[in-house]
Amino acid sequence: MDSEESNSCALVLTGGGARAAYQVGVLKAIAECFPRRQAIPFPILCGTSAGAINATALACYASCFHLGVRKLEYVWSNLHTEDVLRLQVGKVVSHSLKSLLFGALGKPTQIALPWFDNSPLERLLEKIIDFQRIDNNLLYGALEVLAITASNYNTGDSTTFYQGRPYHEPWVRAGRSGRSAIIMPPHLMASSALPFIFKPCRLQNHHYGDGSIHQLNPLSPAIHLGAKRILIVSLAPDDNCADTLPSDPSSSDIAGHLLDTVFTDALTSDIERLQRINNTIKLVPERKLEQLNLRHIDNLVLKPSKNLDDLTHKHFHKLPYNIRSLLRLFGVEAGDATGLSSFLLFDQDYCKELIALGYEDTQARLDEVCSFLTIEPKKK
Repeated sequence: MDSEESNSCALVLTGGGARAAYQVGVLKAIAECFPRRQAIPFPILCGTSAGAINATALACYASCFHLGVRKLEYVWSNLHTEDVLRLQVGKVVSHSLKSLLFGALGKPTQIALPWFDNSPLERLLEKIIDFQRIDNNLLYGALEVLAITASNYNTGDSTTFYQGRPYHEPWVRAGRSGRSAIIMPPHLMASSALPFIFKPCRLQNHHYGDGSIHQLNPLSPAIHLGAKRILIVSLAPDDNCADTLPSDPSSSDIAGHLLDTVFTDALTSDIERLQRINNTIKLVPERKLEQLNLRHIDNLVLKPSKNLDDLTHKHFHKLPYNIRSLLRLFGVEAGDATGLSSFLLFDQDYCKELIALGYEDTQARLDEVCSFLTIEPKKK
């Protein structure tokens, strides 16, 4: 691939809580196709929610792709739920007592949300990510731009904060915008603040939450930042193994389904839109394309071969007891663990299984991946 093409290759990492460990397995398989001291083959990095954390970690080690992936694998493989979140037990008990009291008096009560504290995640990010390295990699050419998307609760817009080169310009479109910023922990905390799970994060006098909520065009940041090729790692299962809601869904079934919808539906629609535009471009004379401001964008989507919810069953008991107890109030049990628990299961064994699955799935499509990246696959 020539220098212009290599500088315009983007990696898009979506959200999904603990499921984002799958992305690390995908990256591990891809990294093995490159020399050990090779810079990242995706100089345009775009991430949302947990995918934003993975993208930022890669940006810090953009000059050495192998090292960045190894660091990510180490963190995810040694993760415990307490490293990311903790249940605010006092808040739950207080709210339960108030509910009983006001219920006896016939007065309505509000649900106290969020019940989870994500300050452990903020401490973890400050410990494992050296944000200064992003600037260094931009300066020495190993990285073009890092983009992190969050949802602005005040305006209802999807906001992408990007740290890149001077020629990357801000954009404003209906329901979405891009702003230049120095990426720091608050941007990651905002992008990964799962709705109902974590409190919103305050940035520049606005409150932000998980980037997937208002992100109707997940590929838009990569395209605005100059991508001509996009590798997308989705956490939605392959169509052949996707689950549907049971005939009598519980509260947890519905909550898990809603979270799945937030993280996957917009991406699926945006990929279809991109492919439709690519097909249209083939029919347009080249001299007209510049007038229409359209360009063909190659894309490849990698997604799990198994439903990630199904992998939670044997790991459900590893969640802290108080979190399991809370989930049981919503009808979640080990035998029928749903998407709701898979988002919260930041357990090293579950994450290792997801990493292994991502690695195996990518190995199975390695020729396709290497062709997309225009590199020769390593001989087995």
